[in-house]
Formats: sequence, C-alpha cells, structure tokens
Amino acid sequence: MIVTINNLSRGSRPTIGVALSGGGLKGTSHIGVLKALVDHNIPIDYISGTSAGAIVATMYACGYSPQQMQVIIRDIHISDFIDLKVTTSDLFKHGLKWMLSGRFRFWSVLPTGLLKGDKIEAVLGKFWHERTVRDTKIPLAITAVDLNSADTVFFTSPLPRTRTILNARYYHNALLYEAVRASISIPGVFFPKKYRGMTLVDGAVKNNLPTDILNHMGAEKIIAVDLGYTGQANNEINSVGEILMQCIEIMGREVTLMKSEQYADIIIRPQVSDLDHKDFKQANDFIKRGYHATVEKINEIKMLLL
Repeated sequence: MIVTINNLSRGSRPTIGVALSGGGLKGTSHIGVLKALVDHNIPIDYISGTSAGAIVATMYACGYSPQQMQVIIRDIHISDFIDLKVTTSDLFKHGLKWMLSGRFRFWSVLPTGLLKGDKIEAVLGKFWHERTVRDTKIPLAITAVDLNSADTVFFTSPLPRTRTILNARYYHNALLYEAVRASISIPGVFFPKKYRGMTLVDGAVKNNLPTDILNHMGAEKIIAVDLGYTGQANNEINSVGEILMQCIEIMGREVTLMKSEQYADIIIRPQVSDLDHKDFKQANDFIKRGYHATVEKINEIKMLLL
C-alpha cells in the first residue's frame, strides 16, 4: 500500500513517528537522537514534542537539520531569553500586600510566573515567522495543558482519523511560536500563555512523552525519546524553582511510563543524569549522549521498517 502524508508518497513501509519529551536543557539530547536517525537513514513521517521536545520537534518539522540546530544552540545566549516578571521591588510589594491583606498564604499574592516569556517567543518567531502547524514539512504535534479546564491541548497538523483522546482539544491553525511558547510554560517559571480564552502551561503537566497523539495521527510505528525523571536521587534541590521542577517530574513519571508502554515500539533513554542540567555549555555533551543512545538501538529501530 502506498502511504501519502502531506502529499508526499512514503512507499509501502510502516509510517514512523518520533515523540520527544520535555526535559529542559536535557532536551538538547533530542538533537543527537535526530542526527543518529538521519545518519542511519531512518525516515521520520510524524513528530511530536512537549516543552523542550516541542522546540526540537518543531525545528525538525520545519526543515532544520540536526546540524543546523547544533549550530543554533552553540550561538545562543541565555540572556536572549530572560525577561524577569518579578523584580526585588515586586517581591517587596507583594510581601507588603500579603501582610496588609491578612492572607495566610504568601503564594496567593505572587504573580503567575517569574519570566514573561515574550523574549523567547520573539526568538522562536525569528525561526518560524508566521508559519502555523499546517505549514510544516512533516506532520507535527505540540502539547500544552489548559489550567482552566485541565484539558490536554494538542496543536497539530490536520488529523486524518476520527478517534479522540480523552479530555483533549485540537488546534490546527496556531502559529508555531505561540504553540511552542505554550508548551514550554513551566508552572511557576514562565507566565502561562493566554490563547483563545485558555491559560496554557507546560504540556509535561499531563503528557511529557506525547506518543498517544502520534498514534492518533496515523503513525504505525513509534519511537519515543524519554528524558523525564527516572527515579534517581536528587540531593541538589535548593530553591523554589527546583522544588517545582522536581514535583512536576515526579508527577509525570507514572503517566509517562504508562503511555510509553502502551504506544511506543522503542523507547530511547539517553543517560544524562551525571551531566549538569543547568550548564548550557554542556549542550554538546547532551547531544552526544542522545546520539550514542540512539545508535545503541539502531538495529531495533531498523526492524520497525520491515
């Protein structure tokens, strides 16, 4: 049977989907994974991503090669993304408001995030301009979560199937930079993304490894790249932000394991726990780990094409 995706013939082989998880700086490992797949002529017919994985997935879906992504990472300056929403004077004002209001919870008067997210949205816009999820070279899915309804929000290329995922909404005309900005909105760190009356946060809250949407889109074989929490001890939790991140990872672990086992044919888990997840200078090391982890499973991956 000849399979056609976005008007491109894919031959008689099974269609391949790749799901990229969230993971902060660890997400640069995805570049290495994609590089290994390309180097070994593994086709990618569909791609999905959450949070950091959404950035890499969108870049690839728009035609950026892993080598180009590696160059972009090398030239990035963290200051390009930082736009603090909370200053020291803001904290003083919020503290004063808390005391005068008589509320017991200091958190109740704090803003909804530390970073506005405008800068990173502007940077993403330079890569994709006014392209929407309909305009990618291969079908793409990006995940977010609506705080108001608790629904999973999928920004996807048009879907060929009628099956639905429980408590999910689908949007096919979203600008790519807006969709990705929503997906990376880590609770407490980034200000939530407002979109069509929704308050959107990081897709990792409900779906850190979006394999289910690939199945829904029509992928017959699915490769999942899991950079989520694996249960290892973390003795370096020294701030509110780190506590929030650890809680999100712990909560998402069981859901990720359940969904990955149900939908993924192969799961790649690059070993990066010994690397510094806060040091952007180690991005190349994360990329190498992703590459090697994929090469170790390349024979299994090739079997998917039979």
